[in-house]
Amino acid sequence: MTETPATRPSATADDSGHGGLQTFVTAGPATIVADIAAAKGGLDLGPDPHELVCAGLAACTSMTLRLYANQKNWDIAAMHVEVFHHFDADQTPHDRFERTITLEGNLNDEQRERLFQIADKCPIHKLLTAGARVVTTVGGE
Repeated sequence: MTETPATRPSATADDSGHGGLQTFVTAGPATIVADIAAAKGGLDLGPDPHELVCAGLAACTSMTLRLYANQKNWDIAAMHVEVFHHFDADQTPHDRFERTITLEGNLNDEQRERLFQIADKCPIHKLLTAGARVVTTVGGE
């Protein structure tokens, strides 16, 4: 199977060169500032890279559940997904993500259980649990 190259990057990060760790990240139509906590040398002006990964997992989980519920005509009035990142130096892999899903709506126990199973099918959950290849090339000056 031949891979199709992307026509535009999925995300970009630009460091202005003015010092500090603040980075302008563009993903899709949005641009945000990424940074790290002041205690770690940043200015805490935006999410750190691990928080951005957590955000991707939370968003993907919510979207996956909403799509599935819509296909089944199940009543989810509201949904809240929280993701926590932990670094466990004595475990392999070291990174652990904890996800809490809160569903509001007219759902029975069987529907709720099915939705929690579907959460593990979100593409970002699969990526984090299966791993991915990262290929790096050197760009022009």
